[in-house]
Amino acid sequence: MRKEILKLLFTADDFLSGEQISGTLGISRAAVWKHIKALKEEGGKIEAHTKRGYRLAALPDLLKPEYIGFYARRASDIVWLREVDSTNEYAKRMAREGAPHGRIYIAELQTRGKGRLNRGWVSCPGDAVQMSMLLRPDFEPPKAPAVTFAAALGVTSAVRRVCGIDAKIKWPNDVVYGGKKLCGILTEMSSDMDRVEYIVCGMGLNVNQQEFPGEVAEKAVSVRIATGEEQDRVRLAAAMADDVLAYCERYISGGIDTIFDEYCANSVIIGKEIKVLSGNETVTGVCRGFSKQGELLLDIDGETQSFMAGEVSVRGMEQYI
Repeated sequence: MRKEILKLLFTADDFLSGEQISGTLGISRAAVWKHIKALKEEGGKIEAHTKRGYRLAALPDLLKPEYIGFYARRASDIVWLREVDSTNEYAKRMAREGAPHGRIYIAELQTRGKGRLNRGWVSCPGDAVQMSMLLRPDFEPPKAPAVTFAAALGVTSAVRRVCGIDAKIKWPNDVVYGGKKLCGILTEMSSDMDRVEYIVCGMGLNVNQQEFPGEVAEKAVSVRIATGEEQDRVRLAAAMADDVLAYCERYISGGIDTIFDEYCANSVIIGKEIKVLSGNETVTGVCRGFSKQGELLLDIDGETQSFMAGEVSVRGMEQYI
């Protein structure tokens, strides 16, 4: 019943009286007040006026499917987790139990969030959008790395659409703004020799952080810092879920040619001199683009070398990028 009350308030142009709500839903006004109170306790901003009734000013700042569903147009299979070790690890456990293609796991808090090369990833509740998408594509393992291309395009599309900032992509797995990291992407898969069983694509978008500690501040940015305004995480989560799913399904059904040119056009490193870090070794060259298998193509003294995403990191010559 709470969901029905919230839907009425969300779609109303103005205040709704307790009598209107109770009459529409066939419940008592006391029951209406009980649910209104519960929504407020969860963080919803509901204006109450003695003679006019109730008006929804803002949804609760929780990434529950019932809230995301007011904005999402494509993604509908969403699982909300208040706390989890890692959304990617949780999604992989669910995949092994038979969870379906397209299911999205969103957590308010990760206790052991992770990024590429076993790096940790930490954020406080309410600061970020942390989600993992389960995909079951019918293709061979060599095609899996380019899922990260699709996910990055989905994140940049969502951020531009909701927040109006011109985010770009740093190969292999970051979305950046102003030379700093805005979102990290971690793609993992389970497969046999010739078939992918499942892919889990995890994303962590910095949303409402107002500052970052120590050296992290030199290479990280949030949407709030970029825009100067507090952001609606629910709208952003809905846009990310919709757009990442759309790009991933475009790639799965149509192949790399359906996203490759757009990915290259949104790259922040093509044509730049960059450093490629692999273990204790660092090489410098000019990025000439990418292969359709997801490799970085680097011009080193006139010779083009390719690098796989799982083996290296990329940095700018003087800063993060």
